[in-house]
Order: sequence, then structure tokens, then C-alpha cells
Amino acid sequence: MDISNINIIRQITCSDSSAIFEAELDGQKYALKLFHDNGDPGYTENGRDLNRFRCELNAYKKLLASGACARGFVPKFYGYINRMDPAAFQPALQSFARDKLWPRAILLEYFPNAESLNCVNYSDALYPQAIEGMHEIHRAGVHHRDIYPKNLLLVRGNPDRLVWIDFDVATTFTDFEPEQLARCDHEIALVKGFAEALRDDQAEGLPPNTKFY
Repeated sequence: MDISNINIIRQITCSDSSAIFEAELDGQKYALKLFHDNGDPGYTENGRDLNRFRCELNAYKKLLASGACARGFVPKFYGYINRMDPAAFQPALQSFARDKLWPRAILLEYFPNAESLNCVNYSDALYPQAIEGMHEIHRAGVHHRDIYPKNLLLVRGNPDRLVWIDFDVATTFTDFEPEQLARCDHEIALVKGFAEALRDDQAEGLPPNTKFY
């Protein structure tokens, strides 16, 4: 892959740790997620990875291998870029120019007609896909660990579908031991709980993002 051919079209969203761009490479659109890098934060005492790029990359490798990407429950994963020189992509990557290290990036499926799930666009008919999708993620050996409606994309199409995103604090596992299964059950309960919250807020006629989720 010749990254000099990447054309960054626009920034979709950003946070303190990363930014997502609509980008084009060799005639194909991608979601390009770049991670700020001011040194590797390493691991916690119990071994949990604190490097967001590494977390997301490891999660997508397992999701790709399991078929979750192909089945549409998460974005398709096209690979990663070890380092990108912000100076070569100005002004788009201006926010990365003062970081200690050049950003690393992952290439994901781009959804032109997508919006985060909220209490206005919530649908009882569609939400079971969110639960099924989380089961698929768990079967791949991934715990999402950031279960919020904002991390569910409503992708408009024929038919509409729900897609889980944002795996930069995810953890991976290989054996379905009691501790791992308990975490899976906890995440499924969270997903189901948000259905009730979104449904109630929709019934009240609340605008999107009224509450913390």
C-alpha cells in the first residue's frame, strides 16, 4: 500500500485519543482512524492493554478471522498503517503535528449513510441486531468494554442495519472461562438495558443525547 496516494476528504469525528476521517485510496472510500501517540502507555498491573491502537488492531484481527466483519455486525477491516507523517497530510492532520510520534492508523469500511444510535432513530424492530452483533463479537473472542449507543451505527440502506464500532478499549481472549463468560453476560445485559432506556426516552419525546449515553 502506497500511503502517499491516500486522499483525506474530511474529518468525521475526533476525540483526545484519535480521529476518524473519510479517505480515498485507489478509488475506494475508507474510514481512516488515526491514533495520537505520545508514547506507549503499556499495561495495567493485571495485564490490560492501555494502548488504544493496539487494542483496536487486536480486536479487528479477531473479528476479521471470525467472520464478524463479513457478516456486517462490525465494519470490514482492511489493514493498518504503522506510521503516517502528519506533515504529508496537511492541513487534515494538523492536530497530530505536535505529538511525540507519528500516528498509526487502521483502515475500515466507510458508511456514507450512517449515524450514531439515539432515542430518536431507535427502533424496536432493528435493535435485536445490536444484541446479535454483541454475541458475534464475543464469539470472536472480544470484549467491547465501551457499551454505549454512540458506539452503534445506524447504517441506512435496504435494509437498515446496526453496526458496532469503536474497539479501542476492547480486550481479547481465547478461552471461554467463567471470568470471560461473566464479562460477556455483563455486556449483553448492558446492550439490552440501553434498549429500554432509548425506548423510554423516545416515548417522552426527548431530543438526541439528552442523557449521558
